[in-house]
Parts: sequence; C-alpha cells; structure tokens
Amino acid sequence: MYTEAEDQLSKERLLSAFPKLKAELVERIRKLHELADEVDRVHKNCTISNIVTGSTGAASGVLSILGLGLAPFTAGTSLALLAVGAGLGAASAVAQVSTSIVEYSSESSAKAQASHLTSTDFDKGKVVAKGLSDIIPQISSLAVKSVQALENIAKNVRAIKLAKVKPRLVVNARRFVTAQRVSVRSGRQVQKAFGGTALAMTKGARIMGAATAGLCLVMDVVNLVKDSEHLQKGAKAESADEMRQQARELENKLEKLTKIYESLKEGPNP
Repeated sequence: MYTEAEDQLSKERLLSAFPKLKAELVERIRKLHELADEVDRVHKNCTISNIVTGSTGAASGVLSILGLGLAPFTAGTSLALLAVGAGLGAASAVAQVSTSIVEYSSESSAKAQASHLTSTDFDKGKVVAKGLSDIIPQISSLAVKSVQALENIAKNVRAIKLAKVKPRLVVNARRFVTAQRVSVRSGRQVQKAFGGTALAMTKGARIMGAATAGLCLVMDVVNLVKDSEHLQKGAKAESADEMRQQARELENKLEKLTKIYESLKEGPNP
C-alpha cells in the first residue's frame, strides 16, 4: 500500500518529468513527418526517372521492330536502327536498376530511423536481406542485357562497315532474308559476314524477333502508363504513409498524457 506521502511524491515526479517527455515526443513526431516527406520526395523523383526509363525502353522496342522490318529493303538503315535500339535498351536497363537501388537505400534508411523513433521491434537485417533479394536478380539481369547489347551493337557496327565496302554481299543478304534462291557458298558468306544481325536472319527469325520486341514494347508502355497515373495522383510511397501513421499514434499518446498531466496538475476538486 502506498502512503499519501508516497502518492504525492509520485505525482510530483510525473508532473516534473512531463515537460521533458512532451518535448521529446513532439521532436519524434516532427522527425517522423520529415522522414515521410523525404521518402515521398525520393519516391516521386524515382517515379519520374522510371517514366523516362520507360520511354527510352519503348523507343528501343520501336527501333528494333523497324530495324527488323527494314532488313530486306535497306541494309544500312536497318543495322543502324538495331544498333541504336540495342544501345537505348541497355541504357534503359541501367537506369532502371540504378533507380531501384537509390529508392531502396533511401527507404530502408528512413525505416530504420522511424523504428528507432517509435521504439518498435525492427529487424533491419531482414529488411536489408529482402531488399537485396529483390535487387540482386535485377543486377544479374542487367549484366546479361548489357553484355548482349554491347555484342549486338558491335555486330551491327561491323556489318554496317562491311556493307559499305561489299555491296554485292548485301544483295546476297537481301535475297537470303527474303527466302530467294542463293547459292550455298553465298549463303555461308552472308552468315559469316552478317551473323547475329538482321541481314542473316530468316523471315521466321525476324518475325519472332519483332514479336519479342513488340511484347517488350507493350510491357514498357503498360509500366509507363502505370507510373504516369501514379505520378498524377501524387506518387505517395506506402512506407511514407506508415511513418505518418506512426506519427499520429504518438500524437494520440501525447494527447492522452497531456490530459493526465492537466488532471494531476489541477489536483482533486475541493
């Protein structure tokens, strides 16, 4: 049983400690709102970057389709379009992965700080592991795409140079890609000179390549529309909303503590 003197001492301690506690809670609430705003800012910038990246990827798809379609008619233009398309595709992939890394780093740092401010259980290792498990496949895919893009660019550039000095070979290549009759020797020469480019692809292979590029183009356009709509709605991040919810919970706690403080301060009614 607490004596009246002990109750009075506990009351005085609570009254004395409250101003400091209030100031600390107010500061934590302010920092949570700042973290949420920063996460939203980075997320919005990354969304804009994704829109630019999507546009670049779409352009790559269009150029690739045009390059494959023009192969039977104009060798130089076809090869140039495919080379540029491959370059844009590689640039788009690099930008996409870079954006993902930037946003992940910002968000994970903000979550760690928010967890510290709210003193909730937070396994930072699990969050980091999850983020890395999402990003590592993208980086691996990027490495493969970049190597393939560089190889395609190199092949098309070599083919462009060769087409300028050996126009007869280009004529045979056009016959080859349009399924016209060419000698076995000429066919081998075309494959050796233009292998890996549209000038050494059969009609079926070019159709398959165009279909693949078309599918990638559709996906890029879908993501582009999705990101554009998200940006128009303000591009708010889910983690930022969670931090604002944590701030509201602290505000509710502070409000309750303030009422208790005011009640203790006023003392019992006479």
